[in-house]
Amino acid sequence: MEQGSSNQEEGTPYAPPRADLSEKPLQPEALIDTGALTKWAVRFLYADMAMAAVAVISGLLEYRLLTRLRDGVALSDQVIEANGLRQGVVGLVQTLVLLTAMILVARWIHRANQNCRRLGAADMRFTPGWAVGWYFIPLLSMWKPYQAMKEIWRASAAPADWRRQPTPMLMPVWWGMWLLSLALGSGIMQLARHANSVNDYLLLGQVTLAADFLEIPLAFALIILVRRIHAMQHSGVASIGQPWAANRTA
Repeated sequence: MEQGSSNQEEGTPYAPPRADLSEKPLQPEALIDTGALTKWAVRFLYADMAMAAVAVISGLLEYRLLTRLRDGVALSDQVIEANGLRQGVVGLVQTLVLLTAMILVARWIHRANQNCRRLGAADMRFTPGWAVGWYFIPLLSMWKPYQAMKEIWRASAAPADWRRQPTPMLMPVWWGMWLLSLALGSGIMQLARHANSVNDYLLLGQVTLAADFLEIPLAFALIILVRRIHAMQHSGVASIGQPWAANRTA
């Protein structure tokens, strides 16, 4: 009698929903495959280096033009307009490439932090969200993201004993260049806001050239760190035989 009533309930629209046990949930220890994300992050970092080199060349051309104006050389409106158009296009493309690279690297940091935990690194101070989020907190962004990246490196190198792991000299070099880049960017905004004379624009050009020059080794250092952390995590997966999570390759 009870069996029959149960069958009737299943055939009615008022029967309570039943859990579908045919699909097994993803195992919590499965790691996120960051191979494709790592490749795209590296590609856009290389593109950022290339655009920085183009910006340096374009900036040098503008600096030469400004020097001639300061020395009293008469230049046609067409030459000045062409310079402004070139600088505008280069700046726009450079900004778009840089923003894309930053988004990809932020996603990579988030997933790299997750993988450290899934590899077995216990009691990590920085969550995946805050490993990225600290970049957007004033003042604390001067050192918290660096600490989070160091933690990712150590936990990737040896998850079971990550606190005792050293970090490469490249890590503080990369972070020092990042802080200098932020300082130059702030200086550029201040100079651009108050530039009124040719000499002001010459100074602005010098600081901008320095920032573009710095972008090349800065991006290259980050490429090395991203690749090495990914390689260490990939090696850790192979050594302990953990599976990769499905459908998380991008």
